[in-house]
Amino acid sequence: MPNIDKLLVALAYLITAAFAIQSWEINENSKSSFPLFGDMILTPAQLSRYQNSSKSSPVRSVNLKETSMNRWANNIIPIVISPQYSPAQISIIRNSLKTFEEISCFKFVDRGSQRDYLFIVPLDGCYSYVGKIGGKQTISLAADCIADYIIWHEMMHAIGFEHEHQRPDRDDYIKVTYENVIPSQIVNFDKIQPHLVDYPDQYDYRSIMHYDGSAFGKIDYTKRVRLATMTPLKRGIQLLDNLKFTTTDIRKLNRLGKCSGASGAVSPDKRTKCVDIANDCGQSKKRGMCDNPFYRPMMRRNCQRTCGMCLVSRGMEGDKICEDKHPNCATYVINGICENEFYERWRQDHCAKSCGLCTST
Repeated sequence: MPNIDKLLVALAYLITAAFAIQSWEINENSKSSFPLFGDMILTPAQLSRYQNSSKSSPVRSVNLKETSMNRWANNIIPIVISPQYSPAQISIIRNSLKTFEEISCFKFVDRGSQRDYLFIVPLDGCYSYVGKIGGKQTISLAADCIADYIIWHEMMHAIGFEHEHQRPDRDDYIKVTYENVIPSQIVNFDKIQPHLVDYPDQYDYRSIMHYDGSAFGKIDYTKRVRLATMTPLKRGIQLLDNLKFTTTDIRKLNRLGKCSGASGAVSPDKRTKCVDIANDCGQSKKRGMCDNPFYRPMMRRNCQRTCGMCLVSRGMEGDKICEDKHPNCATYVINGICENEFYERWRQDHCAKSCGLCTST
């Protein structure tokens, strides 16, 4: 039974990642008792500060300017993970949180006697408060939310970040087509009031906090597609599903945390250093998870040393980080592209990491 449980979790993870399901999509049918705005919960105190926009919906004052109330003391975030999660799900959550610790000075610790903490629980969607609200602070990660990019997105909210497409200056970068938006979801395109948010960085179309171009869009049932709700004003840009941190995301995270020596980029040493992130890699390897195609993407991320999947550089000036160049490699892996001889050259050029073609040590 435990093996079946892990297989189901892995399948759910891969399906979510392969099709890049976003938190707003998972929340569409949520019956949460929390006052949800997309994937965010608003407190009464926050609501009391909002004004109406030209679209007659409340403007959110989040991605808050720093106060003693909305920041986590010393960048330490106590957590409690609900026992409703399976061991495999807990492992994915913890490994996702370790990414934050690797790229910033934020630390997630198991709660002791701390008054303020995050309670991570599988309710009926993916959603979080923005910033620290005090006391027991719920963050919902339902089964469909157990994918690293969704966990990162919700944790960015909990740390204090808003959506990129709601910046006060967003109209300089994207056009919102309101007639294509589900009427009840127009609130999710309101802009943040300028005096309540810090936004010194260039607009980041690829931010983990930017939704895709059809977010909250009506469905065209004849074509079976969602209508575009956001169109980039910059040529050559597509609003796709953003599945990883950008350099700007990391820089903003480190600035908010006042992390010393934070440049906004992961150092080459961290990107190329061969280490295991998970604690049970040896046992996982014995179970054959390193070679199982369903588990390989997860194992490559969390157990690269034990599984012999380390990425190495090729000289100081010619350092080359092995990575996927196509956004849908996870889908192609499931469909057998890594074993199909016809795609040998293509997978080497576009999905080398997912297909395990990186040089290892």
